Amino acid sequence: MKIYKDNFVTLLVTVIIILVLGLAGFFIGSFILAPKSSGPTSKATYKPKIKYPNGPITLTYWRTVDGLGVFEPILDEYQKLYANVKVEIKDIPFAEYDAKLAEAAKNNTLPDLFMLRSDWIPRYKNYLKPSPKEIFSVEDYKKTFAPVAVEELIYNNEVYAVSYGIPTLGLFYNADKFSAQGITEAPKTWQELLDANSKLVTKQGNGLISSGIALGTANISSAANIMPLLMIQNGATMTDTPPTKATFEKPASDNYPSSAKALDFYTSFAKPNKSSYSWSDGFGNDIKAFESGKTAMIIDFPFRYSQIKSNAKSLNFKTAKVPQADTNSPSNYTVYWAEGVSKNSKYPDVAWDFYNFMTSYEIMNKYTAGTLRPASRLDLAKAQEQDTVLGPFAAQVPSAKSYYKGNNALTDSAILQMITTGLSGFDPAIAVRAASDTVTKSIQQYPYQ
Repeated sequence: MKIYKDNFVTLLVTVIIILVLGLAGFFIGSFILAPKSSGPTSKATYKPKIKYPNGPITLTYWRTVDGLGVFEPILDEYQKLYANVKVEIKDIPFAEYDAKLAEAAKNNTLPDLFMLRSDWIPRYKNYLKPSPKEIFSVEDYKKTFAPVAVEELIYNNEVYAVSYGIPTLGLFYNADKFSAQGITEAPKTWQELLDANSKLVTKQGNGLISSGIALGTANISSAANIMPLLMIQNGATMTDTPPTKATFEKPASDNYPSSAKALDFYTSFAKPNKSSYSWSDGFGNDIKAFESGKTAMIIDFPFRYSQIKSNAKSLNFKTAKVPQADTNSPSNYTVYWAEGVSKNSKYPDVAWDFYNFMTSYEIMNKYTAGTLRPASRLDLAKAQEQDTVLGPFAAQVPSAKSYYKGNNALTDSAILQMITTGLSGFDPAIAVRAASDTVTKSIQQYPYQ
């Protein structure tokens, strides 16, 4: 009987030990093997900067280009936090947006919140309500957001607008064509791009069968942005400071405008007598030419990725940083949207705290995923560098530049005309000088305030 009891006790202890070790192993294994979150940590948390009032509040919000789909789940999250606040978004077609915004400003009927191009800020500055310092202080703003936003969205030591994303120009390339020519990586410099282009282009006499890169004419989709990129990389100063006139016609140290050299380089891709000849408008639209394999490379903004992927599902293409004139001191180019608050809003503090919510790490990341616009937050843009699609564009956010255009449509038209004039055989310096004169008039039409 004693032996039986001893055996029973021994067995019971053994079972307990096995159970304890098993449970310990399960919890330890779960901790070690469970997938680790790659998302944001405490910096993802939105923290309100004001005390929200009681009672129903409606904020009207005008937007364009993004559509409503990307905002619906984000607004649902905001509504869960503030059931008494309703944000009503009105999506306006881009072609109508500037005119409607200008009319609303004239009639003092601007919505509480509205989207506007960064180079529109001076035009609407008198209609904007700056952020309370407890929501966006200049000191914190400078630490948090891209330098280009700091430079362009702060006036008189006050924050006038925020940006959700800073899209930069990048390179799209056909991976199969690169592989077929033994090109193992995307070009990092313009010389490397010229070398790749010479391998990818197919010529027949003075004609082209297939293109290496779509560059050189005013019909390239992003020509009005690629040209300033090249000018800035070549050392041009686009305007004086603060902007009152264009200055990119000024000569460099050799008494010849650096912008003229940039123009000569750009147009060389469309000149049959140049070794870099690679593009003719006979190929049609550059984006469609890339989708159909007629050209191996294009330069554009990241939103094009979704369009190309949708239209050319079998196309094997990748994205890369835009080539640089000096890799040790990169210069990149952006055209981006900002978000402002009307000075006539009944709830300006609530409106600005909504932007505080929108620019929090976690929420901005959701916006980026839906729009393919790299984050304006430097910490989030840094994390987005790991993304296989968005990474090259996000890596360029800290070095992104822009310039004040005044009437941006008139300025873009002047840049395109400069390209056409340069292609027609005129001295590039003459074309640059004419464009500079027009851009000065454009700036004077909408003076920088």
